[in-house]
Amino acid sequence: MAAPRWDPLRNDSLPPTLTPAVPPYVKLGLTSVYTAFYSLLFVFIYAQLWLVLRYGHKRLSYQSVFLFLCLLWASLRTVLFSFYFRDFVAANALSPFVFWLLYCFPVCLQFFTLTLMNLYFTQGGWQGKVVPKCWHLRCWQSKAVS
Repeated sequence: MAAPRWDPLRNDSLPPTLTPAVPPYVKLGLTSVYTAFYSLLFVFIYAQLWLVLRYGHKRLSYQSVFLFLCLLWASLRTVLFSFYFRDFVAANALSPFVFWLLYCFPVCLQFFTLTLMNLYFTQGGWQGKVVPKCWHLRCWQSKAVS
């Protein structure tokens, strides 16, 4: 008995060889948990930005830029996972710009956030604001026994 030939114009010419890794109810449960988590994160960061605005902190500071980047990241992740509720096949077949915006740009935002944190701690370390107090006392050195 010969194996059926594969026809590139018809995807159903061969039976599927792989089954889904997780059942659909697990996928739906994880999608709802992730969507709820990212939505709560979005609300929390939004409230933090309003508090920065309300109490008159500097508008262009490390804190506000960090919160804004996190807000943008959480909003993109919330939109992405909310697409999975309707149709996860359509969520994977998006136009190139929307695909890049929802899948690739959050990774760029994570890099920007990590770079901003690195810059903050580097500048704080040079100015002595973030350096622990015991560094000035040289407490990391072992005391010599005489």
